[in-house]
Amino acid sequence: MSQPQLKALFSSPEALHALVGRKVRYLNEDYFICDILIAEDMLILSSHCDKEVQDDSFGRATRMVPKQHNLKFRDLDGNPTALWDDLIFLDGAL
Repeated sequence: MSQPQLKALFSSPEALHALVGRKVRYLNEDYFICDILIAEDMLILSSHCDKEVQDDSFGRATRMVPKQHNLKFRDLDGNPTALWDDLIFLDGAL
């Protein structure tokens, strides 16, 4: 994604929240963007098919949940991180 596209995306919270639900490929695996945490600059990816075991509060494995990644989408200066170079939008460009 080009720098002007990223600047337009970062210009408003509404533009970032419009990414929720988009299908993406990250590190050769398919995910969808399930949430954007603006205050923490985090993009949350969740898998449709891969599962991992989730521990309860006592550390016991209790259930299977979708595989997730919590990724920083911009640095402390507000610039895009390298995440955007690794992210491929599967349902069309922005």
